Parts: sequence; C-alpha cells; structure tokens
Amino acid sequence: METYNIRAREPTVLDGQSHWTLRPGDLMLSFKVDTAHMIPGQINIERFNDALERTMSIYPLHAGRMQRPRGKLDDWKICLTNDGVPVTIIDSDAESEVPTTCVIQNPWVLTKSVQPVKYFDYDSDEPLLHVTIIRFTKIGSTSIGLSCAHAIGDGYTILRFARLLSQNYQGLPPLDDPPSYADIPSYPFNPDDYGKIPTPNFNLNYPARDVPPHQRPGHLKPLRIDLRFTAGQIAQIHKAVLAHAAEPIILSRQDVLSALLVFCTSKVDSPIQYLSSICNCRGIKPIPANSTCNELIWAVTDPASDPEVETVYSIASRIRKSLLRVRDPGYAAAYNAVHAVKFIEEANAEIAQDFSQLPGHMVINSTWRFDWTSAHFGYPGQTRFFHTCLDEPRYMKMFQPNPTRLPDGTWETHLGDVEVTFYMHEKEKQGFKDAFAQELRNLGISSEVEFVGE
Repeated sequence: METYNIRAREPTVLDGQSHWTLRPGDLMLSFKVDTAHMIPGQINIERFNDALERTMSIYPLHAGRMQRPRGKLDDWKICLTNDGVPVTIIDSDAESEVPTTCVIQNPWVLTKSVQPVKYFDYDSDEPLLHVTIIRFTKIGSTSIGLSCAHAIGDGYTILRFARLLSQNYQGLPPLDDPPSYADIPSYPFNPDDYGKIPTPNFNLNYPARDVPPHQRPGHLKPLRIDLRFTAGQIAQIHKAVLAHAAEPIILSRQDVLSALLVFCTSKVDSPIQYLSSICNCRGIKPIPANSTCNELIWAVTDPASDPEVETVYSIASRIRKSLLRVRDPGYAAAYNAVHAVKFIEEANAEIAQDFSQLPGHMVINSTWRFDWTSAHFGYPGQTRFFHTCLDEPRYMKMFQPNPTRLPDGTWETHLGDVEVTFYMHEKEKQGFKDAFAQELRNLGISSEVEFVGE
C-alpha cells in the first residue's frame, strides 16, 4: 500500500479567492459520501493522477480544508489552500471484489474514508476527499473509490465530479456544465403562505464527537433486504395502481414503487404517517441547475387521514403532492430559511443529525434516475457502482442495478430496472414478505420480484 498527495492544477476556477463560504444547507458536517466505481481492467496511475489534478481545478473545494467560525459573525468556510487530497493505492489478491452484486455494500471496505469529526477542530488538516485505488491482481479489475465530505458534495455533485474525472482520464470533453459557485440570491416569500415547515431531518441528533447511536455496542442490528424490480414489473405495478385513480394527478413510477413499499412496511411496523423524499432542488428558482455542494430538500408528505384505509394509490398521491409542493420557489425558500437556522445552530454546537427514523416516519433516498456507471473510465456498460446506506429501519435507497457479467464474458445492463435496499428488524421480515406478496397479487402482478440473496 502506498499513499501520496495530489493537488489541483492551478489556476483553478476560484483562482484569487482565499476561501469559499459554505451555505447553511452544506453544514452536514458529520456525514461523508463513500462511492466506488469498479472497472474490469487496469488503470494507468500516471494518467489518473493527471486527470485528478485537472478535475480538482474545476472542483477546487475538494483540495481545500475546512475552517470553522472564529467568532459569532464568522461562517463555516472551505479554505482554498490547495493542500490536495491523499491517493491510496492497494494491491489485493482477493478472489472476488465484493461479497454481493448489489450497489449497497455493507461493510464498506472500498475506500480509506475521510474523518468528518475532525472538521469540528480549529485549523483542521483533515482532507475533504480521499481517493482509494484497489488493484485486484488475480481478477484484473480496479476499484476507484472516493470518500468525500458531504459538506462539499451531495450525490449529484459527487456523480458529476466522478464523470469529469472519468472524461479527463479518457482525454474526452466534459459531459456536464461546470459547477456554479455563484452566490444564490434570496427569493421573496411570505411565511404565512406555507405554515409550519416540517423538519424531520432534525428529529434526532447526538454530540458530533460521539459514536453515532446506531453504531454503539448493544444496539439491535436490523436485517437487510434487497429487492430488484424489472422494468416490466415496474410498468405493470404503475399501471395497476393508476387504475385506482380517483383524481387527475400524475404519478411517477417512483411514487408508486415507494408507496408500495411504505404500504407493506406499515403492515408490520408502526403505520407510516409521514414519508420524506430527499430531493435535489437544483433548478428551482433561483438555484442554478449546476449549483455546487449540497442542494437538498426533504419533501414530506401530509399525514395519512386514516392509516386504516390507506392504499398504495393514496400513499403515492400524498408522495406526489409533497414533491409538487417543494418545487414551488416560495416554499423552497421558506424551507431553506427554517433549515438554515437549524443547520447553523447545530454545526456551531457540534451537534450531528441522526437520520434514523422515528416510528411512523420513513425516508426514500433515491438516485434511481442517476446513471452512476456513466463514470466508466473507458469501460461503458461494464463498470459497476457501489455505495453505502444507513443500516437502520425505515430508511430506503433506490438505484439502477449494476450491469452483470455473463458466463461468456459479455455484459448485460439493466436499464429501467430498479434495486431497493432497506433494513428492518428480524421479527418483521417475514410479515413484510407476506404483505408484499399479497399486495402484488392484489395488483395482478404474477411474476416474482427478486429478493437478492434469498
């Protein structure tokens, strides 16, 4: 194993600036984003280092360092010191790269991770990005892992960073517009128009320097469930649910699929009253479509009027209405104003958000529409993507499944399919499976949805 440092090629797009001020919504200081792209071949390290230098010239925050406020009037900042990022190279003689073909890998072993707790230190020298390259010598494949501070990148930002890194490595032009670092003007809103803004992401917290509650000794570990739906099954489920439409509302495939899983979870858990969809709010005025760092908003449903008579259709309708609500620029501005206060208060007090969900609450964190494997480093249709997920009940992630290598050496992609990963307690699992099978029968779905690994 060896580790070395790579700096951004200068001048960067923020040349002449000493720092970049984080927005309140960026202050997810205790979180990191770990990803890995697995290619079925070797990587040229010299070319990769050059590509990383050029990519960080466009994303200079990644080569900087966190600075916490020095006083009440100061802000959280990224110092544009260009101290660079560590790159660790590991040679592995393992017979397989990962234990499961699923996107979500647990335990996570594909990156040397950044340490977010160190961002709370004054004059922290903790990198904001750590790159890990694992060369599987017996298999001939390579993992390109990125561990990034969430403060400088949500999934959207990380994907675009990886896509640019891949394009630079191949000597090809960018696939995306460069990130925008421009100040975002305020949008006028009347708080009375929107009532009380929900803040479920702040329901639970813990001291940021402590071990997260779900990682403490003695904590009851739930079981993992991975489901794979084919594009055909999703289309059938969507059509069957829309057949019960009682009002003219357009429901997406994700609305319906999320509702199905919420409906079945409610059969074995506390009835799910509130569902939060974590959304990318780029493109909602006045936020640029290519805004950098984090632009996330939690679309929270209204509570069920009567949980006893809920249907997949009624849940899907509540989900769709919550998504339409957050697309209103006034609502988004009101939401961000409320959350800004909470983010700043908790960051300054060294309080971390705990995204474990209370009974009756559930989260959908979906990047199903993201083509993560488009960062393929010269192996289109053959690159796999891996990620992490909170291993607590009522927190669900959705992705496009990875391509599959067939016995003859060719690759099969799964465009339009979806893979869902979530956790629930052992005593609930069989009841969930029974409720799921029954609801599929009720919807007229005859083909069997795959429970991966079972």
